[in-house]
Parts: sequence; structure tokens; C-alpha cells
Amino acid sequence: MFTYYVATLANYVLVNAANETDALELGRAALIELTGNATPNIRTIRFATDDEIELSRWHQEMLARETQ
Repeated sequence: MFTYYVATLANYVLVNAANETDALELGRAALIELTGNATPNIRTIRFATDDEIELSRWHQEMLARETQ
């Protein structure tokens, strides 16, 4: 599994997928859930950088703390 960065012009998500095709499918579903847009215009699919993964983990930890 690899972590992919999947993005439109305005939003992005990180998804764990085996390949770029799976990342597109998972990313599209995540972007639909995030934005409510049924047809997100995905412009970028690439491997996520270590910094992007670290930022995402930090953000998830902060959200978890706020909801406790």
C-alpha cells in the first residue's frame, strides 16, 4: 500500500491504495464525501510526500483531541 495525494484545484485528500487506479477511485469517493460535489474534477494523483503524510496525521490527532 502507498499513500497517494488526490486533488482538485481546491481540495485534496490522502488515500492508501495499491496503485494509481485504486487511488483515483478512493480519492474520488473521499472528495465527494468532503465537498458534496458528485463529480469532482480530479487534476492530480501522485504519491504523497512525507511532509503531507505527517501533516495529515497531526491534523487527525488534533481533531481527535477536540472531540474528546
